[in-house]
Amino acid sequence: VGHSRALQLTGTENVVNRLTGGAMKDSLDAGLYPDATGSHQVFLNTSADPQNPWRAPQPASVVVVGLGEEGKLNERELTRTVRQGVVAWVQRTAEGTLAGVAAGGGAGAPPAAAGLDLTATLMGSGGAGMSASTAARAIAQGVREANQRLATVADARWPRVGHLTLVELYLERASDAWQGLHVLQTSAPEQFDVMPTIQSGVGPLRRQMDSGYRGTDYDFIAATSSANNTISFRLDTKRARTEVTAKSTQGKLLRALVKRASSESNRDPLLGRTLFQLLVPLEVEPFLAGTSRMLLELDYKTAAIPWELLDTRSSERTQQEEEPWAIRTRLLRKLQQEHYRQQVQDAQVDDAVLVIGEPLVDPDQYVPLPGARAEAEAVRDALMGSGGLGADRVVALIDNNDATSIINGLFDRRYRIVHVAGHGEPVKRDKDGSTESGGVVLSEGAFLGPHEIRDMRTVPELVFVNCCHLAARDADQTLRGGTKTENNFDRAEFAMGVADALIAIGVRCVIAAGWAVDDQPAKVFADTFYRQILSRRPFIDAVAEARKAAWNADRNSNTWAAYQAYGDPDWVYRRGPHDTMTVTRSPKDEFESVASPLGLALALEEQAVRVKWMHEDRVSQLEKVRHLQGRFEAQWGDMGAVAEAFAVAYNEAGDTDAAIGWYQRALSSNDGSCSLKAQEQLGNLRARRGWDRARASSASSAAAPELVQARAEIVQALATLQALAGLQPTVERESLCGSAWKRLALVERKAKDLVRFKSSLEMASQAYERAEELALAQQDPRLFYPALNRMALQFVVHAADRRWQGFAAERTAQIRRSLQARVASQPDFESHAGLVEIDLFEALALRQLAQQQDALTSALALLHGRVSAVGLWRSVADQAELVLSAYAAQANSREEAVAAQLLATFAAYADRKR
Repeated sequence: VGHSRALQLTGTENVVNRLTGGAMKDSLDAGLYPDATGSHQVFLNTSADPQNPWRAPQPASVVVVGLGEEGKLNERELTRTVRQGVVAWVQRTAEGTLAGVAAGGGAGAPPAAAGLDLTATLMGSGGAGMSASTAARAIAQGVREANQRLATVADARWPRVGHLTLVELYLERASDAWQGLHVLQTSAPEQFDVMPTIQSGVGPLRRQMDSGYRGTDYDFIAATSSANNTISFRLDTKRARTEVTAKSTQGKLLRALVKRASSESNRDPLLGRTLFQLLVPLEVEPFLAGTSRMLLELDYKTAAIPWELLDTRSSERTQQEEEPWAIRTRLLRKLQQEHYRQQVQDAQVDDAVLVIGEPLVDPDQYVPLPGARAEAEAVRDALMGSGGLGADRVVALIDNNDATSIINGLFDRRYRIVHVAGHGEPVKRDKDGSTESGGVVLSEGAFLGPHEIRDMRTVPELVFVNCCHLAARDADQTLRGGTKTENNFDRAEFAMGVADALIAIGVRCVIAAGWAVDDQPAKVFADTFYRQILSRRPFIDAVAEARKAAWNADRNSNTWAAYQAYGDPDWVYRRGPHDTMTVTRSPKDEFESVASPLGLALALEEQAVRVKWMHEDRVSQLEKVRHLQGRFEAQWGDMGAVAEAFAVAYNEAGDTDAAIGWYQRALSSNDGSCSLKAQEQLGNLRARRGWDRARASSASSAAAPELVQARAEIVQALATLQALAGLQPTVERESLCGSAWKRLALVERKAKDLVRFKSSLEMASQAYERAEELALAQQDPRLFYPALNRMALQFVVHAADRRWQGFAAERTAQIRRSLQARVASQPDFESHAGLVEIDLFEALALRQLAQQQDALTSALALLHGRVSAVGLWRSVADQAELVLSAYAAQANSREEAVAAQLLATFAAYADRKR
């Protein structure tokens, strides 16, 4: 799997992390995770599935390769990083440090180079210019280059990769990748042999609900300077990818407008619109004028442009009522950088926060800044307020602290956040580009700047620098004398320079004011921002909410647009060691691109797959499904395919009642677009619900309303299931009929109607027997499922009949072989429990339960010692209760006592009282 430079694991990488017991996330948190292209790390998977300890950890090992910065990866770099990762993994394999690596002879491989099996995701295919086809070619080419290198190592004693499998969730992307691989096969048939078709696994999805695929949930747009005063735009969004458009600009006019826009005296409501039209080409405007979250990458020239001030609103009235573009898009900046610190000692979750406000400066050069002091006090109060940090973790140096006390305070402790409000001087650089001086002005001619931050043993995660408070509306009063440096320097460039220097040394997120700000909106911005991050809002959202609050505080001020925010959009402030960097997006944001019935159906299918196969939290998935229903039910809810998709999603999320309602709606739709599977699932769910309601009831009379209702619902379910099985019998449909009849029998037993109880069991047994016969004819590996149910019901029906000859020996042997084959090929709880069940059924049929008690008890204890999940044991306990109760009712006292003891064992394992 690949990893782009980020603070959290998303998508496939996050799923694989769960399969490895969180080892990848631990490495990321420790700062050891690969992100630059060419870097890699091998993880051994020692995390066994607690519900299936017989299966070796899957995958046996994981190779993570670095993909570099978002939007920068190309085919050549992906090939290189895959090649390096494969070589590292093969080296570990050759050294014997990896366990459970599948080996088999590769086609044409020499005997000394046994072929290894490697599986890869379509890494990098969500980035700019990297389609699924391109990624597939690059990955395969990287593996081939690794094999070529390995062939020259240690006299070819190192193994090579003989088989590569590419895994993808969406069929359309898998098809694109398959086409790309065939290009390689055509160009080098002696090197590549591509399978003729795509093989479907579990949980595949037809296509994405969006028109494009991205590994992140924000649009990525680069605006960089080119020759001849042009700006090139590169888009990587859900609506477009890699569109490059150059826009000519008049240098003098642009500089004049930028200077005016960043002036503290600017109140021109049309300036933002003018800049937008001047800078943004018509072809690009629709993508920048949207409402998606946006990360804007800039270079040193384009970073000086006040992008936050740009606006698409056409009229003054609209400008007063509608949120500005930068707020709507939650705009965040990213600065192009070639050099940055590779190894950073990040702050820990229990490190402190430093707040500096209005440091002591030369009064002959600088006037007081009461707004800076008020801002620092507001930040301190927000951090220490309700739900904030303890007083021992907030260090506040406010109001005329000299250079010595501030620098001492800076190095006294480790800080996660540093907030500074005061006067500033431009960051000066030497001929090599290194910073020499500049930053926040302190007393005695000293500065607090990138040099001082860099020298901190622990680099902060967030630095907020506001050196643009207005001392007075007349700019000439900002300085009392001297060179008026602070008046004349380019504040936008100052903000960019501060951000560049801080990010280069490892600071994750930087906020710097690009021009002079009004005191009250600035205070509101800072207060709102910190309250947002203390609520664990991602950096991009916290900045957006702070801008919105500042805009609302004074809509005649441009303070809200002054703040240049650079950094990782997904950075989240963690208050304790148990907090993660992952924050769930709101359903509204996640599904903002759903605009058609097909898109809605695809979104619902994906939610069901996430619960069933990716083990996502059911509560959060249920919230998403309900959100989609609230938005789209009135518009598309009467379409059969959409209603069926809602039913499937609700069922996987655990809301059976809602699922049944939607299945009924799907089947009654006029367009007839739902599948036969909807009818099948409706019958199954109704039968289950009927018995669940009966079991929860304390009634025991056949006339009790609860039991009458349960009986009626199961009978209706049976009518549906039997009609389907009669139309086209399958193992699944006959088994569902058997299950429904069995539940009806349990209702009749609860109602004390023994005649109906026995007749329902007979019907259930016959249905399972039909399913068993079909499974035998089709050589279905799951033959044991209907067969074990048939055996259990057959015994209950004949338990009191002394003339019954028991189970057919040959058929029982077939069932046992089916179970043993399953245990050998795909061991799981169901197959191991089945072996115990078949021993139990045979002991009951032979009336030898007491004789087999020790063996059965030991087998159950061994199985429970391996798997103790109550949910798995409950279905086994239900079956055992059915057969053992029937046996105890007609057995002698000794056998009855043994049955009672075994029942108690099953009940204990299923966490039930008897």
